[in-house]
Amino acid sequence: MEIITSNWKSYIFCQLKEHNQQWNGYNDIIEHYNRILENNGILQIQCTKLVTDVNHLRLANAGLEKASEASQQIVNVNDKLTVANEEVVKYLRDNVELSKEVLRLNHSVNDLNAKLITEENKSRQYKNENDELNEKLKKNDLEISDLVQINQIVREEFQAIQTRIHILQVDYNQIKPSCLELEQQLETAKRIHKQVEDELIYYKNQHAAMHDYETEQFNNKIRKNTERQKSFEPTLFFEDDLVIIPPMKQSSDLNQDTLINSNRLNDDYESMYNSYDDSLRRDKKNSMINGGGKFFSSIIDKFKNGMTNSTNDRLYRTSISCFSASIPRHEVAHWDCTELEVYALQFQPSGSILATGCSDKMVHLWEITSTGQQYKYCSLQGSHGAINALDFDNEGCRLLVGSSGDKAYLWSYGDHKILKDTYTGHQGLINTCKLISGRKLATGSGDRTIKIWDLYNRQCIRTLFAGSKCHDLVVTDAAGTIISGHFDKKIRIWDPISDKCLDELQNDSAITSLSYNDEKKQLLACCKDDTLKLIDLRQRKIIYTFSHDNFKVSTDTTKAILSPDGCYACVGSHDGSIFVWNVENKMCESILQRKHTTMVTSVAWQPDGKYVASCEKQRRVILWSD
Repeated sequence: MEIITSNWKSYIFCQLKEHNQQWNGYNDIIEHYNRILENNGILQIQCTKLVTDVNHLRLANAGLEKASEASQQIVNVNDKLTVANEEVVKYLRDNVELSKEVLRLNHSVNDLNAKLITEENKSRQYKNENDELNEKLKKNDLEISDLVQINQIVREEFQAIQTRIHILQVDYNQIKPSCLELEQQLETAKRIHKQVEDELIYYKNQHAAMHDYETEQFNNKIRKNTERQKSFEPTLFFEDDLVIIPPMKQSSDLNQDTLINSNRLNDDYESMYNSYDDSLRRDKKNSMINGGGKFFSSIIDKFKNGMTNSTNDRLYRTSISCFSASIPRHEVAHWDCTELEVYALQFQPSGSILATGCSDKMVHLWEITSTGQQYKYCSLQGSHGAINALDFDNEGCRLLVGSSGDKAYLWSYGDHKILKDTYTGHQGLINTCKLISGRKLATGSGDRTIKIWDLYNRQCIRTLFAGSKCHDLVVTDAAGTIISGHFDKKIRIWDPISDKCLDELQNDSAITSLSYNDEKKQLLACCKDDTLKLIDLRQRKIIYTFSHDNFKVSTDTTKAILSPDGCYACVGSHDGSIFVWNVENKMCESILQRKHTTMVTSVAWQPDGKYVASCEKQRRVILWSD
């Protein structure tokens, strides 16, 4: 720092020294110029005197001529006059030369003044730079002082942490023997628990064998009666957690047996999971000819693709892999799934079941064959409001439903039983719901909150206060990170541990839906300004905006979706059209028109990428393919 200070001081001293030398030259010129001016003044005074003398001589000469006095005097006077005239001419010539010299010196002075002004500007600039350097020097000194203080604080904290680590190490060494002893006790308790568990399984197996025998006897009676029926349409009705399946025709003996068996089952299952074992045929004509089959068994076979009884808390994700999705270009099938409005669609992970949520407070389940034909399985009742959102778990054995009645419902499918759980706590309609893992689910509501629920306790364990109505949400990673889209034009990313908002992505309009592709880490957001935004979550910025002149978002919860391979984006429009964009080349690949008669509320892509399902507000569902 001292070397830098001496350098700039020396530089300024040299500049001032050169400036003084230049001024010395200017001083000599100015002194010479002043002497010339003085001489010029003296000559002008002498010239004035000579002119006065000439005038006097002329007057004298005139007097002499009038008087005609001595001619000799006149000659002398004329000689003096001639000499005076010559001296005047001489002085005038000298005056001209002095004037030229004065002009030359004036030019020299002007040049010197210009150079002086330039040097003064340079000097002023150097002074300003010097002041700036002094300010920077002072600022650097302050920063160095602050850094020294911070360094001292960090050193003290580091020493305190080292002391704390040493204390913890001592405590650990003291606790370690106790921990080893507790681990041994835990191993002993595990062995005892395993023995008790084996005994419990043994007694449960015996109980299950007895129950299976009674169920088989009851099923045989029902099978004999159902074979005599000419038509039957199964519909599942729910009263709290009890499943009731009313047949179209039954004899008095069958009604009595049904009541007896129901009472027996209620006695056997004192917990809240009441079940009603039954064997019915699927709603097909050939089923009636063949004498029917086990209805629940067929549902379980469809829903049990990859199903396990694991209850571990792992991330909900689709297990079906799709290498190349088909671009929907024509209609494969269409049907009316209700007499009212359809709000939600969702494929089961195997792709063989399509669930539709309607304003009639029912969830309708449809089998989708490999050829695209649909057959109705059943209708799930029990909701207190219209169905707004649907979500299957990864194994296809649970169906989560969000309703406008401020409640969420979870139907679980297992061997010979269908259970329904209810989750109550929101103060507004539920717009979206997602299964996070085997133990948790999330719901987003119009009450400006997102709630995390425990599946087994049916209780809300955390509440995220977003401050705006939540229209949709997705789960992105194994930690359970949630991304939500809101009415206030923001996409929020939530920390699964602290329940705080990690980041907010601002948009130009309200968010109606979100769709996430885990492989590409991309998020598709449907916005109320009639656009789709493709967002790279690694950079957390919009990489492209999809739009079309004829595309109009119909509702605040219009659903757009990415294909399973993440190559296409699909959404329905206000006029009933379906738009498909290519995510890679950003081109509109397909526009499906003149099939829907009213606004399209939701679309769903089959997990293997073969079919796309769309639903309109007026009850119609259409299945599309390439």
